[in-house]
Amino acid sequence: METFDDKELNKLSLDELTHIFIDSINEQNMKLIEGIECLTREDFENFVANIKDVIQTAKEDKIKKIFEAKIFKSKKSSFTKVDRLKLFAKINDIKNIGEFVAHRLLLYRIIFPDEDFTKGIITINEFLKNLSSKITEAVKLVSSNLEKAYKICEVIKDERRRMRKIEWTLLDRLWNYDMDYLSRTYLYLKEIIEDIMMMADHIKDFSEYIQFLSTKYLIFK
Repeated sequence: METFDDKELNKLSLDELTHIFIDSINEQNMKLIEGIECLTREDFENFVANIKDVIQTAKEDKIKKIFEAKIFKSKKSSFTKVDRLKLFAKINDIKNIGEFVAHRLLLYRIIFPDEDFTKGIITINEFLKNLSSKITEAVKLVSSNLEKAYKICEVIKDERRRMRKIEWTLLDRLWNYDMDYLSRTYLYLKEIIEDIMMMADHIKDFSEYIQFLSTKYLIFK
């Protein structure tokens, strides 16, 4: 991600600040996803390096602070201040979820039980990568092409439904392994699945909010 100092950020419009914020969060998500990919390959060194990068939040906090300062001074906008703030907050929620997941991933180190389970994790991880890229695109289109943003969000909801089926397959497999259900390995594997889906669920909910905005503002277009 391109770096900005406070002076440069203050020159940007609300739309521009929103765009670089979602780009930064998407970059964070890619680091998280890449970290999980490293874990499936037992590449623990790069796993730790990627996950620790996710926890660094200085640049996102700087953008958020300047956005909030500018929005209360703004007079004219294609969206209400409330809608802009809520949109920005939902982007920030992705950041918070990513940090939470990163901290949990660093708590323990596991070896995946078999190739099929590993492939399942890789599959939902790839889905999450697609969802993150699509929500980033949808956010950038909110101020310019509401109809296209709406359609992208439909794809997000469809892909999240496909993820849900894989989630249940993985959990069913996990429950049938010969391991104590209180073991650290079991809990860690279960949390990886649930954490990936937690991020996917938030992106799906976010997409529904973008669709709400699309419907709301297209009516008055």
